[in-house]
Amino acid sequence: MQFICNPRGWVLLRFLAGWWWLSATMPQAAEPARLETPRTRPLRVLTTISPIYSWTAAVAGGRATVENLLPADTGPHDFQFRPRDLKRLESADLLLMNGLALEHWLQRTLEADATRRAIPRVEVSAGWPPSALIRDLPTLSASPQTAAARTHDDDRNHDGAPNPHLWLDPVFARHAVTNILHALETADPANAAAYRTNATAYLERLTQLDNALRDSTRDWSGRPVVTFHDAFPYFCRRYSLDLVGVVEEIPGNSPSPRHLAALMKVIRDRKVRVIFTETQFNPRLARQLAADLSIPVAELEVLETGPLTPTAYEDGMRRNLEILRKVLR
Repeated sequence: MQFICNPRGWVLLRFLAGWWWLSATMPQAAEPARLETPRTRPLRVLTTISPIYSWTAAVAGGRATVENLLPADTGPHDFQFRPRDLKRLESADLLLMNGLALEHWLQRTLEADATRRAIPRVEVSAGWPPSALIRDLPTLSASPQTAAARTHDDDRNHDGAPNPHLWLDPVFARHAVTNILHALETADPANAAAYRTNATAYLERLTQLDNALRDSTRDWSGRPVVTFHDAFPYFCRRYSLDLVGVVEEIPGNSPSPRHLAALMKVIRDRKVRVIFTETQFNPRLARQLAADLSIPVAELEVLETGPLTPTAYEDGMRRNLEILRKVLR
């Protein structure tokens, strides 16, 4: 009681009470943000086919190390997985795939050993509307038929599965690039801003490519075409070409006499002007067929193979455009 009644004691008590109140009401300092451990090396990205390599390299812009699993001269239908490829796979930080069963051989490898390090992987076709996928081959009839196709992986038994050749549609390429950008940002947030800048510029180039194709193909709307196999249905649909048939229903398998007879009838009835061969397939059969029908052949690039450069996709698509200009004008 003496302490409280003492004037000095009363002053001290009021001071302590005020100090307690200020301490309780002042905002507490936030805990320091936990910083991610910085990378000691660039992000390692492994792609499966040439178009995905081009898209990824364009977005990465040197900020990540991008490699392609397949050699430049080998397509996904001919690729044989080797032990040294497994080492490259295991050293990757990110795997970018097409999806739609194109890399079925890789899926089997990834699933074969559950104890192997889980490699983050992204299918660039993810999120593409299922209703926009093409599943059936062109019907060989003389009536107009919009392009359609089925997949043709090495198992030869997936009738009705989606055709995987989406990359020949530049509008899809834009979709794939946005998936690639998100994957790179997630795997390497320190360089996210650079990836976004590169992706924005590359998406604009893809828009220009699409515009060039639309402008050039407008005069060929509805023109009937025949290709070597079912690689171009998305391209034909996008640019209003009428894919009326393919030479080989399954690449590497000789077509039956019945199929060839039906195809020749369609070519005559629809007045097809040219048969398109493809870079990585032997054109002998297509040339013989064209000679029998007295029409020319011309070569288009599926882009499953080719140079591994950031501009290879655009360059290849523009070469295809020049071929179309020459033979369809």
